[in-house]
This record gives sequence, structure tokens and C-alpha cells, in this order.
Amino acid sequence: MKAYIQRLFAHSKKWEVIYWWILRVVMIGALIDSIFFRKDVQQSLQTAANLILMFLWEIFQMFPKKTWLYHVPSYIQDFLAGGLFLASFGGAYLNFYYSIPAYDLILHTVGGLSGVLAGYEVIVAMQKRDQAHCSASIAVLAAFGFSFFAGTGWELFEFIFDQVAGGDAQHWSLALAQEAADQYGIALPNVIPALNDMRYALIDTMEDVVCNTVGAIIGWVILKICPYWHKGKRNVNLLFDAPAQAEKETVTK
Repeated sequence: MKAYIQRLFAHSKKWEVIYWWILRVVMIGALIDSIFFRKDVQQSLQTAANLILMFLWEIFQMFPKKTWLYHVPSYIQDFLAGGLFLASFGGAYLNFYYSIPAYDLILHTVGGLSGVLAGYEVIVAMQKRDQAHCSASIAVLAAFGFSFFAGTGWELFEFIFDQVAGGDAQHWSLALAQEAADQYGIALPNVIPALNDMRYALIDTMEDVVCNTVGAIIGWVILKICPYWHKGKRNVNLLFDAPAQAEKETVTK
């Protein structure tokens, strides 16, 4: 345990740890309020699930060095923790999804972009684990696919959560959405108006998927222009040139 804790601090920056725990403490406060004061079961479950995901990098560091999870950099959790906080605490707990109509769409767009960067780091982590080369174009394409998978996976999580816990993460209930909209004196948050109850949930989910994809495309373009771990002196492939050359010479001899 001592070695594990030392590894956490060695692989992360002090300000990152402080930043993570500020968000976590606020989330813990929201969880306590949801359980004991609001007595909102769905909100409690959603907050708890997002709080656990805020420890994802620490969980990754439990794995041995031979796995790619171990090599994922700590700053990935900077984006992950911030995104989860804005979605769970800001969107659901503070009801920004309804009081700020464009809130959900902006989060999904930024999430799609961040997903590409996270996917790119996963590819780099796999290279470090395998000590293998990978061209920038392949890494960026795989990162785009990772983002698309993560965005779709999030929608699947929301669907399953709503079915199991009886929540409204997908905003499937037009009645609940209209009630919240009336409370804040705004129109329904969907950009495309729902013509009837049956299409409301479909439109909400598809808007999320479209925004995820738009964000992923933006991230793909950024990395195509500047693949920062496959460029110049920071080219991750250079880390493996010396070992590869030594192995080649050994085989030749």
C-alpha cells in the first residue's frame, strides 16, 4: 500500500491531487444531501456512480506495469473528473440541464473532443507497454474511434441506469421535462422540438450522439494538425528506437 501511494504522488502533480479532491468533496456533499435530505434515490445512485469514476486513474495505477492502464497519464483524470463533476453535480444535482438549455449539448460536444484526446493517450500508453511503433495517422484514427465508442457507451449507461433505477438520465419522460422547463420558465432543452411523447427521448439521445460526434471530429482535426506525442522530439516512437536497433543488431550477429 505504501508503494502504491508513493507511486500515485510520483506520477501526478500536487495541484492535480488538490483539484481532484476539491471536486470529490463537493460531490460527496451532494451525495449526502441526496441521500439524507432530498431522499432522492435516482440522484443518489447517479452521484455515487460518477463519484466512483472520479477515482479511475487511481484504479488504473493498481494494475501492473505490463498493462496499458498503468501508463495512462494523470492529466487524463483532470478532464474526466471535471466532466463528471459538470455533468453530475452541475447538470443533474443543480438542474443546469433544464435551467441552461444548451448545457447538455455543450457538455457532449466537449466530451467528444476530450474523448479523442483520451483515446490518443490510450494508444500512447499501449505503445509504452509494448514498446512498439505506431504511426500518428493510425493513432489519431483509433482515438477518434475510442471517442465514438465512449460517447455511445455513455448513452448505453444512461439507458441501463434509467431501466434499472427508474431514473431520467436520458430525459425519456416528456412530462418530467416539461415540469422542469415550466419551473425555470424556459422551453424544453431539446434543440429540435419533440412532436409527441414517443419522439422526445429519441431526439434527446440523438442530439447527444450528434454532439459527441461533432466534438470527436474537432478533436480528430486538432490531432491531425498537431499529433503532439508523434511529432518532433516528443515523438513517442523515438522512445523505442534504441531498443529496437539493439535487438536488430543482436539478431544480425
